[in-house]
Amino acid sequence: MITKLVSQKTICNSYLIEEDGYVVIIDPGQEGVVKAEIDKNGWIPEYIFLTHEHVDHIEDLEEVRDRYNVPVVACRVCSERLEDSKENLSVIGDMISYFKTGRISEERTPRFTCRQAEITYEEEYEMTWRGHRFCFIRTPGHSPGSVLITMDNEFLFSGDYMLLGEETTLRLRGGNAEDYEKLTMPILEKIPDGIKICPGHGPSYVKGEEHEPH
Repeated sequence: MITKLVSQKTICNSYLIEEDGYVVIIDPGQEGVVKAEIDKNGWIPEYIFLTHEHVDHIEDLEEVRDRYNVPVVACRVCSERLEDSKENLSVIGDMISYFKTGRISEERTPRFTCRQAEITYEEEYEMTWRGHRFCFIRTPGHSPGSVLITMDNEFLFSGDYMLLGEETTLRLRGGNAEDYEKLTMPILEKIPDGIKICPGHGPSYVKGEEHEPH
């Protein structure tokens, strides 16, 4: 079962993938919402996966990893940039919140850093978790540490790529249009129709059926 949680502060999606009472957390950027959902259901977290290093996707990272004592999986570049408040964009967290919502949040975002991930990889990584096969591939452009995460070749957790009705943002710190066009676009273009896209913002949808958001 996949549960999507939406932050009211940044309209950022976090995902909980549950199997037999155990969960994988993707992008805990949720001001306590992720913890509340896990505790309400009595689930046991086992991993945290990151699609990239930006503040709206990692705001609760340290609190969640410490509360449940679970390892973080991220590409090496993402992992290193977690330790820098400029590179993880927490230094402009309020600006990002305003950009996403059009309103100024009453809760200010302090600049912060996170520890590096416990499990890192360079460009690609594969692992099996409770019968599910996850594949990670680094896709720079939006940020140097951006990755795509597929589950069982049926679900794609795309971070800030493939947002329904939106162009990919490349102008934030670390964004690189050349990397996006040369390295990431060829990967995105090979994603087959029929796969369920679970983006970091906005509705999920089936590729090839973008007019029917889910």
